[in-house]
Amino acid sequence: MRPGLPSPREDRGVTLVELLVAMSVATIIIIAVGGFFAATVKATRTDQVSESGMRQGSNVMNALTQYVHAATVLPLTDGTYRAALQRATPTDVAFYAYVNMSGSTAQQPVQVEFVRDPSTGLLLEKQWDGVGDQNGYYAFPALTTAPSRTITLGGPLASPTVDGRNLFVYLDGSGNPIASPAANPGAVRAVQVNVEAGSTVAGTAGNTTLQNTLYLFNVGYATTSTASPAP
Repeated sequence: MRPGLPSPREDRGVTLVELLVAMSVATIIIIAVGGFFAATVKATRTDQVSESGMRQGSNVMNALTQYVHAATVLPLTDGTYRAALQRATPTDVAFYAYVNMSGSTAQQPVQVEFVRDPSTGLLLEKQWDGVGDQNGYYAFPALTTAPSRTITLGGPLASPTVDGRNLFVYLDGSGNPIASPAANPGAVRAVQVNVEAGSTVAGTAGNTTLQNTLYLFNVGYATTSTASPAP
């Protein structure tokens, strides 16, 4: 071989084996990077759902706690009482309450309903103002009439939750679930609230679950409450 000429070994290029090895290594790297990127996006999405669910769930639970604790029987002119709860289903609870949320100095009862919208999963708060007479007795319109105001509290909520609990579970004075609370609303002494916020599908990654038992402090004395809700 004459000096200055390239070696035949230097001209052979890349062999098929070397090319296959390089392609295999490149494929492994691409798959690893792609998997890491997908996992990062999924984790970010889960964190966002979890954070939003926590806020929504807290708003829902705070509003329910404030109002359910204020639930009260409705005195009637004949000396009896109408049961505090006017509707008691797994996703819909309505009752009378003495609570001042408007900031005014006057205290007067309101009829309140908390209902999960079946199409969106959002929890709605509806209120009806009462009409009082000169003796201090109040009357309220039927729940089927348009409310005085409606507020979207938060959501979406899943019901039943991932552990099979309904949004609202009604308990008697001993803390036992009541099988048919709508048939005997006067027996309800507490409402267990099971909130799973973040998605309408129970068990979705990032959903936030909250549970609280809310006692009806103002109804224990009313042993003569009527057995059926208002029309």
